[in-house]
Amino acid sequence: MHEQRKALGLSQLKTASLIGVSERTYRNFENGTGDLEGAKLFKLASSLGIKIIISDGVIADGVN
Repeated sequence: MHEQRKALGLSQLKTASLIGVSERTYRNFENGTGDLEGAKLFKLASSLGIKIIISDGVIADGVN
């Protein structure tokens, strides 16, 4: 997410503000030393134009 944030010209402070967390919380998340709650993670992905796919690990190969 760091690369995408930088590509969009967003600072850590601006990104943190977009998702409603402190700059320190966001910085820790980006550095791998902290976590974000699920809703904040989805908001972050949306803000950065990143798609999150949740899977059960089974690949259906076109089977519905």
